[in-house]
Amino acid sequence: MKIYFGIILLLITTSCVNEIENNNVDFNSSDNIFQYSSKNGLLNHDYVGDLTLGEIKENGNFGLGTFNMVDGEMVIFDGNVYQVLTNGEINNISSDVLSPFVVTKFFNSDTSFSLPKNLSLDSAKSILAQAINNSSNPLAIKITGKFNTLKSRSVDKVANESVSLDEIVANQTVFDFTNVEGSVIGFWYPDYFDGVNFPGFHLHVLLNDLSGGGHLLDCSFDNATVEIDYASGVNVEL
Repeated sequence: MKIYFGIILLLITTSCVNEIENNNVDFNSSDNIFQYSSKNGLLNHDYVGDLTLGEIKENGNFGLGTFNMVDGEMVIFDGNVYQVLTNGEINNISSDVLSPFVVTKFFNSDTSFSLPKNLSLDSAKSILAQAINNSSNPLAIKITGKFNTLKSRSVDKVANESVSLDEIVANQTVFDFTNVEGSVIGFWYPDYFDGVNFPGFHLHVLLNDLSGGGHLLDCSFDNATVEIDYASGVNVEL
C-alpha cells in the first residue's frame, strides 16, 4: 500500500557570499522534489520497493537513489537512469527495474556560479552552504566540470534484509580517478528533514564518458560550474 503526501515549503530567496554572482531566481510553485521512501526506511532495512523505472522518469530527469537490495548506486542524469556497480560497470537502465529509495526532480537551474580553481570538496561545500544560507527549502545541486582528483564508491547487492546500512557501507568499493570530466548530481536537505531524508548534502557523480561514478566521497575541482534548483515542496511516497 502506498502512502503519498506533500510537504509544501515557503520559498525564501537568500543572498550569497561576495564571490558568488546570484542570477535572477524565478521559482516555479510546481517545481517539487519527488522522493520515494525515506532515510528511516533504509535504516530499518527496507531494501525492497516497487518504484519502477517508468515511475522514476515520470517524476524527474535528475537525481539519485539505489536499486532493490541496494544493488549499486543510482544516478539519474539527463533523463537516463544509471546503475553504478562495484566492478566499475555502469548500466544505462532500460528495463523495468525496481527501487527502494529515490530522490528526483525535473532540474531547472534557478541560479549558477563558477567555483574557484583547484578547490576541494569541503571548500566547495562551504561555498555552497553560504549560498544556501540556512535555507528552509530542500534543493537540487548540479556541478559540472573538470576534476583533478575524484573518489567515489558503490556497494554490493545484499543477500537479505538483515544486513544494516552501516554494514553495507563498510564493505563499499572505492574508485579513484584523476583528470576527468563529469557532473555531480545531488540534493541538500535542511536538518528538520532528518529521518525523511539525510540532512545536508547527498551527492552522486557521473563521468562524461561513463567510465566511473557512484556516491561522491571526495574530489578536487579543476574548473567547475554550480547550478542550484530550489524546490517549492517535496512529494514523498512511502
